[in-house]
Amino acid sequence: MTTPPAVPVQLLVFAKRKEDLTKQEFDDYWRGPHAKKFLEFKIVKKHCIRYEQYHDDPTARADGETALGLPHSGWDGVASLTFDSAEGAKAVFGDPEFLDWATNDEPRFCAGPNIAQRMMLVGNPEVIYKA
Repeated sequence: MTTPPAVPVQLLVFAKRKEDLTKQEFDDYWRGPHAKKFLEFKIVKKHCIRYEQYHDDPTARADGETALGLPHSGWDGVASLTFDSAEGAKAVFGDPEFLDWATNDEPRFCAGPNIAQRMMLVGNPEVIYKA
């Protein structure tokens, strides 16, 4: 019996900055020291095939949410992490060295109590429309 090919998984992380940080300080730390260290882990290099950060403009986001009748989310940014497979994502988030770092680093720039919200998407996106 043949093993089916691994399907990529995407993890979305919605981050809110600590209250004692300015938006600029949050953005600078997240895109600088945090991202650099994340990408240094061998387990990440092995399984993470894409890493994107969305640093939003809080005023534009709030205006957009209001225009669409959405509740104000309060997020300061969203990370999109794509892994080669669910097993690869599990390997990264199960790695003791990575977990130790993430557990200690995230509270340096993200607000609690749940720090950041996460959502996983599985499979390849099906583009329905592209202008």
